[in-house]
Amino acid sequence: MITSFENVYKELEKLLIEKLPEYIQKINIKYNDQIILKTFENKALEENCIKLPCFKFTTYKATYSEKDRIICNTEFKIDFEIKFAEHESYKIWKFDRYIQAINAMLCETETEYSYTISEEENFKFTITVIVEF
Repeated sequence: MITSFENVYKELEKLLIEKLPEYIQKINIKYNDQIILKTFENKALEENCIKLPCFKFTTYKATYSEKDRIICNTEFKIDFEIKFAEHESYKIWKFDRYIQAINAMLCETETEYSYTISEEENFKFTITVIVEF
Protein backbone atom coordinates (compact mmCIF):
# COMPACT_ATOMS: atom_id res chain seq x y z
CA MET A 1 0.00 0.00 0.00
CA ILE A 2 1.54 3.29 -1.08
CA THR A 3 0.58 6.22 1.13
CA SER A 4 -0.88 9.31 -0.52
CA PHE A 5 1.62 12.01 -1.41
CA GLU A 6 -0.84 14.77 -0.52
CA ASN A 7 0.09 14.97 3.19
CA VAL A 8 3.81 14.89 2.42
CA TYR A 9 3.31 17.64 -0.15
CA LYS A 10 1.43 19.83 2.34
CA GLU A 11 4.11 19.43 5.01
CA LEU A 12 6.95 20.09 2.55
CA GLU A 13 5.20 23.16 1.21
CA LYS A 14 4.71 24.54 4.73
CA LEU A 15 8.35 23.88 5.61
CA LEU A 16 9.92 25.27 2.43
CA ILE A 17 7.63 28.27 2.02
CA GLU A 18 6.92 29.33 5.61
CA LYS A 19 9.72 27.94 7.78
CA LEU A 20 12.81 28.06 5.53
CA PRO A 21 13.26 31.89 5.51
CA GLU A 22 14.07 31.71 9.24
CA TYR A 23 16.86 29.18 8.54
CA ILE A 24 18.20 31.18 5.60
CA GLN A 25 18.54 34.12 7.99
CA LYS A 26 20.39 31.91 10.50
CA ILE A 27 22.87 30.85 7.78
CA ASN A 28 23.46 34.50 6.82
CA ILE A 29 24.18 35.35 10.47
CA LYS A 30 26.38 32.27 10.93
CA TYR A 31 28.71 33.12 8.04
CA ASN A 32 28.42 36.93 8.16
CA ASP A 33 30.35 37.48 4.93
CA GLN A 34 29.70 38.99 1.51
CA ILE A 35 27.67 35.94 0.41
CA ILE A 36 24.10 36.77 1.41
CA LEU A 37 21.31 34.31 0.74
CA LYS A 38 17.96 35.72 -0.29
CA THR A 39 14.73 33.95 0.55
CA PHE A 40 13.18 32.01 -2.31
CA GLU A 41 10.49 33.80 -4.29
CA ASN A 42 8.25 30.72 -4.48
CA LYS A 43 4.79 31.00 -2.96
CA ALA A 44 3.98 27.30 -3.62
CA LEU A 45 5.98 24.15 -4.38
CA GLU A 46 4.83 23.69 -7.96
CA GLU A 47 4.80 27.36 -8.87
CA ASN A 48 6.65 28.32 -12.06
CA CYS A 49 8.41 31.17 -10.38
CA ILE A 50 10.09 33.75 -12.60
CA LYS A 51 11.69 35.87 -9.86
CA LEU A 52 15.06 34.57 -8.69
CA PRO A 53 16.26 32.92 -6.53
CA CYS A 54 13.64 30.21 -6.58
CA PHE A 55 13.43 26.46 -6.52
CA LYS A 56 11.83 24.12 -8.99
CA PHE A 57 9.87 21.15 -7.68
CA THR A 58 10.39 18.65 -10.45
CA THR A 59 9.28 15.07 -9.79
CA TYR A 60 8.53 12.52 -7.17
CA LYS A 61 8.76 8.75 -7.07
CA ALA A 62 7.13 6.51 -4.49
CA THR A 63 8.28 3.08 -3.38
CA TYR A 64 6.77 0.79 -0.80
CA SER A 65 8.73 -1.50 1.52
CA GLU A 66 8.03 -3.76 4.45
CA LYS A 67 10.73 -3.99 7.10
CA ASP A 68 8.77 -6.70 8.80
CA ARG A 69 5.10 -7.51 9.24
CA ILE A 70 4.63 -4.55 11.57
CA ILE A 71 6.59 -1.66 10.05
CA CYS A 72 5.82 -0.60 6.49
CA ASN A 73 7.30 2.41 4.73
CA THR A 74 6.50 4.49 1.72
CA GLU A 75 9.50 6.40 0.45
CA PHE A 76 9.01 9.48 -1.72
CA LYS A 77 11.86 11.01 -3.70
CA ILE A 78 11.32 14.65 -4.55
CA ASP A 79 13.68 16.46 -6.88
CA PHE A 80 14.42 20.15 -6.44
CA GLU A 81 16.50 22.53 -8.46
CA ILE A 82 17.63 25.92 -7.16
CA LYS A 83 17.48 28.59 -9.85
CA PHE A 84 19.86 31.54 -9.72
CA ALA A 85 20.22 34.58 -11.95
CA GLU A 86 22.46 33.77 -14.91
CA HIS A 87 25.30 36.07 -13.88
CA GLU A 88 24.92 35.71 -10.13
CA SER A 89 28.22 35.36 -8.30
CA TYR A 90 29.10 32.67 -5.73
CA LYS A 91 26.43 30.24 -7.00
CA ILE A 92 28.23 27.14 -5.72
CA TRP A 93 28.66 28.59 -2.23
CA LYS A 94 25.07 29.84 -2.18
CA PHE A 95 23.79 26.45 -3.28
CA ASP A 96 25.76 24.80 -0.48
CA ARG A 97 24.41 27.24 2.06
CA TYR A 98 20.82 26.77 0.89
CA ILE A 99 21.33 23.03 1.36
CA GLN A 100 22.71 23.70 4.86
CA ALA A 101 19.66 25.84 5.70
CA ILE A 102 17.22 23.23 4.38
CA ASN A 103 19.04 20.41 6.16
CA ALA A 104 19.10 22.33 9.47
CA MET A 105 15.41 23.09 9.12
CA LEU A 106 14.57 19.42 8.45
CA CYS A 107 16.71 18.25 11.39
CA GLU A 108 15.54 20.85 13.94
CA THR A 109 11.85 21.12 13.08
CA GLU A 110 9.44 18.62 14.53
CA THR A 111 7.91 16.95 11.49
CA GLU A 112 5.56 14.10 10.83
CA TYR A 113 7.96 12.34 8.46
CA SER A 114 11.66 11.52 8.17
CA TYR A 115 13.63 13.58 5.63
CA THR A 116 17.10 13.22 4.10
CA ILE A 117 18.86 15.23 1.41
CA SER A 118 20.94 13.42 -1.19
CA GLU A 119 22.18 13.48 -4.76
CA GLU A 120 23.42 17.06 -4.76
CA GLU A 121 24.82 18.28 -8.07
CA ASN A 122 24.36 21.00 -10.67
CA PHE A 123 22.15 23.04 -8.33
CA LYS A 124 19.80 20.05 -7.95
CA PHE A 125 19.15 17.83 -4.96
CA THR A 126 16.77 15.12 -3.88
CA ILE A 127 14.75 15.06 -0.67
CA THR A 128 13.78 11.57 0.40
CA VAL A 129 10.73 11.41 2.64
CA ILE A 130 9.99 8.24 4.60
CA VAL A 131 6.45 7.72 5.78
CA GLU A 132 6.06 4.91 8.32
CA PHE A 133 2.71 3.28 8.89
